Amino acid sequence: MRDGGGNGGGVGYGHASLGARWVAAQWLRLERTRPSTPGGDVDAERRLYRAVAGKVSVPITRSSALAQCTQVIDAEVARAIGRGTNQIVLLGAGLDGRALRFGGGAVRWFEVDRPAAQADKRNRLRALDIATTGITFIAADLLADDVEPALHAAGHDAGAPSLFVAEGLFDTLTLEATASLCAALRARAAPGSVLVATFSVTPEGGELVRALRSATGLLRRVTDEPRRNEFRPGDPQKLMVVTGWRVTHAESSPARRLDPGADALILVCEPDPARGG
Repeated sequence: MRDGGGNGGGVGYGHASLGARWVAAQWLRLERTRPSTPGGDVDAERRLYRAVAGKVSVPITRSSALAQCTQVIDAEVARAIGRGTNQIVLLGAGLDGRALRFGGGAVRWFEVDRPAAQADKRNRLRALDIATTGITFIAADLLADDVEPALHAAGHDAGAPSLFVAEGLFDTLTLEATASLCAALRARAAPGSVLVATFSVTPEGGELVRALRSATGLLRRVTDEPRRNEFRPGDPQKLMVVTGWRVTHAESSPARRLDPGADALILVCEPDPARGG
């Protein structure tokens, strides 16, 4: 979840954007179908999402794109923990509660997001009396800051495998910032690391697609989630190649609710040995 909240107001924290509230409401619908670890605090995650979603109502039918992205990312988190990966990095973490759901073990979680978004989230967790043991918060603006030294300073071990998660992030960054971020992650990706990322991909089309994209751009600005990047079919895969990653799995889902006219693409990647960091 990219958006961490915050246009002021509330008790001790800002009001979450409409997009963040909608995603939290959808995740509440999905919670019983999602995996967790034995020591994970699913109740804490549930309380966080309820506080974020507020009174937002969602349709009975789920967003197939969100459900699919959640399923794939959850599976990669569970797989990483199962094979002994003890570092998970959430890029543009926002109000994502996976460090709660999958916490309680030896895994160290690194959550990277804008300072204001992180302050908002930490205030929410504090107000709900939710512990953040095992989570390292890294304040960084991924549009401008170099994440590699920030991860190093926070204690991330570049010599050990990591799972990197970038969900709903890359279309809010410029292409240059996205490429720099992927290259920085590759530089810290030991053998056995995995990057799982989602993309909003605009299929080739005529005036209808362009009209939908224009309207969506306005909607995203209203919900405080501006789109700064637009991927065409094949662009995400090319981006992975040039930044040192090799795609091992890809899934797509059409008709994103908050981004009509675009397909959701999920890529699971591993470091390309031929393009070392």
